[in-house]
Amino acid sequence: MKYVEWSKPDFSSEEHEAAFNSIKNYIGANGPEVANLEKEFAAKVGSKHAIAVCNGTAALMLSLMCMRHQHGDLRVGVPSFTFIASANSTHQIFGKDRVKLLDCDINTWNTDARHVPDDIDLLMTVDVGGLPCDYSELRKLNLPIIADSAESIGSEIDNRTIGTQADMHCFSLHRSKVVSCGEGGMITTNSGELYDLAKSLLNHGYAKNKHSHEYTHDNYGVNFRMSDVNAAIARVQLRKLSKFVSHRNKIADIYKQELRGLVDFQIYDSVRFKSNYFFFGIRVQDRPRVIDKMHRNGIQVKTWTAVHKQPIWNDVELTNASSISDSVVLLPIHNLIEEAEVEYTINKLKEVL
Repeated sequence: MKYVEWSKPDFSSEEHEAAFNSIKNYIGANGPEVANLEKEFAAKVGSKHAIAVCNGTAALMLSLMCMRHQHGDLRVGVPSFTFIASANSTHQIFGKDRVKLLDCDINTWNTDARHVPDDIDLLMTVDVGGLPCDYSELRKLNLPIIADSAESIGSEIDNRTIGTQADMHCFSLHRSKVVSCGEGGMITTNSGELYDLAKSLLNHGYAKNKHSHEYTHDNYGVNFRMSDVNAAIARVQLRKLSKFVSHRNKIADIYKQELRGLVDFQIYDSVRFKSNYFFFGIRVQDRPRVIDKMHRNGIQVKTWTAVHKQPIWNDVELTNASSISDSVVLLPIHNLIEEAEVEYTINKLKEVL
């Protein structure tokens, strides 16, 4: 029986060599590989600044810490149809009573301006599955925005790469993501003030102009630093981004062509929005039966439970997020998946639809 993985990192001898050379040259965090990654990442997305951290959740928490440092206690709107890290990070920094879970658009599955209430001070967006939110509309709300762009590296809106539309963008370099170093995260911003603050907070609140021999701290910080080994791997992966996104779009086109009319997809304006297809999600009628069929045939699929339906957050009802959460199935798509695996997945799926 075939086994089709839902996600799989694409590491070659280039990544292995980069990691080995990094270990030979420097063991630790915030070394030369991290500095180079930050420069190259900023250039890739078009931002003035990039900050490397140890994982995507740390990127979210650090960005939220910066906002709290600047503005005090805020009421934060967080989408419910997302991985739980978005909400949990906000809870850790501001407390659960200051988190308001938001519904999403039924077509794009993303946060949209219609579902953002008037009683929040800070908006967290999520580019679901790699599809960018409509930031031009969200910016009209005149709210500071932290973008959970964990899934959208290489995606575009209005011919601009994701990474500059919000006040701070948070990316993940987890093993499942389009660009991976096993575990890591990035923050991008055009604000020099936010950049300086984030660089201090991620490193125990070190003072910006301290001497190398001094332990001087002017902020209450944490240790969210990225290791140089991870940065070395990420630099190699970043150079392959265009190839990865092109491959994923090719696979997504096959899924759409073969499954159109049988299932529902994310619906969006393909002229304005370009997804990297971190995931390819479909909505089905009898999900337990579909999942059982796929797993019995060696095809790894996943579901995604909205935050408000999780046991620790189950205190609100959100119509669209519930509908999508109860019917969504995430099909295999990754940088190494072959067309034969996709055709096998499609054929087995058609048998149960």
